Amino acid sequence: MKVMCNLFERMGVLLSLLVLAGCADDVPVVKWSRPGATYEQFVADRAACVAQTRQSSKPYFIGGVHYGNRTDMLNTDLFLKCMSRHGYARDPKGYAAPPGDEVPLGP
Repeated sequence: MKVMCNLFERMGVLLSLLVLAGCADDVPVVKWSRPGATYEQFVADRAACVAQTRQSSKPYFIGGVHYGNRTDMLNTDLFLKCMSRHGYARDPKGYAAPPGDEVPLGP
């Protein structure tokens, strides 16, 4: 009987870990640089672009999935153009979003 309890306990832990792993969202890290920009300037400019992109996004559907006007995903094209207007370019050695402030880019 004790062996069965241990087996069910282990299976429960394993199932819980699998469920948690399946729920984790890996957001690709996009790093940015602009000559002379400090990290604080980058964070402020990025926040402005996130807000502007969310405000400017229009809803659309791809394969029955609703995009636009979503707070959990940004329109990639609008966001990249905004960061470019602020003078930033993608750079693997540049600044990344503050931890916990990552927002996935959508189609």
